[in-house]
Amino acid sequence: MHSNLTSNEQQYDSAWCNALDLADQHFDLLVSGPSPLALDGTVIGHGLPARDIDLRELRALLLHPATDLSARDAAWRELVRRSRSDGPAWTIGCVGVAMPGLKQIAARLLRGLTAAHAEDVISSLLTAFVSGLASVDLERHSVAPRLLWAAKRAAVKTRRQAADCVPLLDETLSAVAPRPVGGHEDLVLADAVRQGVITREEAELIGVTRLEKVPLSAFARERGEVPRRLYDRRARAEKRLTAAIQDGKVTSNSGGLDRNLYW
Repeated sequence: MHSNLTSNEQQYDSAWCNALDLADQHFDLLVSGPSPLALDGTVIGHGLPARDIDLRELRALLLHPATDLSARDAAWRELVRRSRSDGPAWTIGCVGVAMPGLKQIAARLLRGLTAAHAEDVISSLLTAFVSGLASVDLERHSVAPRLLWAAKRAAVKTRRQAADCVPLLDETLSAVAPRPVGGHEDLVLADAVRQGVITREEAELIGVTRLEKVPLSAFARERGEVPRRLYDRRARAEKRLTAAIQDGKVTSNSGGLDRNLYW
């Protein structure tokens, strides 16, 4: 983490390393010890070692230039089947085997993003990859590249929305009126609810994830929501709020409104 940056300005590198390294740590636990997650190389065939291959070794083998596409596809078909039939450990195993590709995508997409936006992009990347394990067509070739491509598409969409998103906390909200004691941003949100610009739930979403700087993915987990949906909901609400602020419809001069009445 860069000590000279505020939490809203932290660059992508610390954010994505934390998120993806956490997944890698879970993977390491599953491939360590006396009974690591492993595939039977005799079942996979295609030139892979005819013995149990733990997933850490399998990852290295699949990345090696000497391993051809047919071997990669055979291994990934078996990995996906195990994810579908044998539970979450194998899903984590798939994420771990794909981690080099996921981190490569992240490194390209997250340049220039704040930590909060970076976490949203990573959440989309990982969510789409895991969702793809349940739906990818195993009869077609290039299983892993198609999984990574679908994950990248979702992350790119979130990246674009992050780039288009008006940073309400520091610019728009703070420009509305002089700051009263206790901060006026809450009053802006409360007034927006009163005016019908945003809902109470949208105000809470913006307040918690923007003003209190709680990562959207953590907010979603606490409420059992899909991060992608919350991200879209927040983006739509912020566009309406921005327009209302610029038009003068919403201000912090709300006559002593109690924000708790609205969100």
